[in-house]
Amino acid sequence: MSEIRSLTRLLALSLLVGLLVPRVAPAADDQPDFSGVWVFNEQRSEDLRAKVQESVGPAKTQGDIKKDIVRIWIRQWLLGVLDDPDSRYLTIEQSEKDFKSGLGDEVSIYYFGRVAASQGPAGGTLRVKVYWEGSQLVTEEGSSDGGRIIAIYTMLPPGDTILIRYRLEHKSLKKPLEVAMFFDRDEESD
Repeated sequence: MSEIRSLTRLLALSLLVGLLVPRVAPAADDQPDFSGVWVFNEQRSEDLRAKVQESVGPAKTQGDIKKDIVRIWIRQWLLGVLDDPDSRYLTIEQSEKDFKSGLGDEVSIYYFGRVAASQGPAGGTLRVKVYWEGSQLVTEEGSSDGGRIIAIYTMLPPGDTILIRYRLEHKSLKKPLEVAMFFDRDEESD
């Protein structure tokens, strides 16, 4: 009989501890909050100019002006992070409903759980979405002409650096642009 009492007490104690101690955090706690202002770290990032040159090509037209105008515009847009000091700052606002991310004054808004329409930097309509892959946040943008941008955001320990793996696909490019860029938390904006 004393064994049953001991077992009952142990079970009651376990139940009480289970009710009083906070539950184990849900998987969502593994999903970092990227909110803040981040500064492009050119030294740690892959060579953006070289990657753009390799994928996008030269800054001048090479024959087909209609095709080259798009390609040259993409080149200038991509190199803006290096050429425009304001574009070195990445601002992110994240909530349970949406993810807002932008360099300089250009901001993209993505909504968790649904595909949305957005206006692209050149004025076209994009289909955009955001979702989690474990602790990484992924944004995707796609245009009706086959252009596609995928950005994978990874928070690096201890939480003061973001690695963004960026991929741009477009028919005017020689090959897809793939580049890894690092952004450090801007301590002055906190």
